Amino acid sequence: MIGAPTIEPVINAPGLVNVPQYSLSWSVPANSESSILEESANGGGWTVVHNGGANSFATDRGKGSYAYRVRACNFVGCSPYSGIVTVTVALPPGTPHFYLAEWLTTRKAPYQVQCSVGWSQMADATEYQFESGGGGKRLYTGPNAYVSANGNAYCAGNYRVRACNAGGCSSWSADHPVTRGVPSWD
Repeated sequence: MIGAPTIEPVINAPGLVNVPQYSLSWSVPANSESSILEESANGGGWTVVHNGGANSFATDRGKGSYAYRVRACNFVGCSPYSGIVTVTVALPPGTPHFYLAEWLTTRKAPYQVQCSVGWSQMADATEYQFESGGGGKRLYTGPNAYVSANGNAYCAGNYRVRACNAGGCSSWSADHPVTRGVPSWD
């Protein structure tokens, strides 16, 4: 006599993806005829997203966290649920744009230099990478969207910047020229 599958399937899924498209697959226990795959989006309730003979599922999801569990079934019944796997979709942030890039130098010796650079904050960015234009010297890596220093720590003829998070980095901004001037107090 054939009974319901007694062994739960094992799911294979990526843990973190930086594109909306991904796929899952799972093992097929003995006596299985179909599978029921359920999804929980961002901690919500469970929803059936696949009910059929295939043992894989491809999907396209937005930013978030998606948990999955599966059961193997036949005409008698279904196995216990598999363990839960979670896929996190972390899309890279957009590309920032400069709103400030200035290099100020006093008119008389002893010369003092101050360079200030600012760019737009991007949603979901956890880090910015800022360098001299054309892939030159890395000038700053960190969470701030504005840097300023006396001396030439951030001085360059032009700049580029990109925003990053767990899903990767945006494309580099177009090179942006610096504006040279004199401090207002000189």
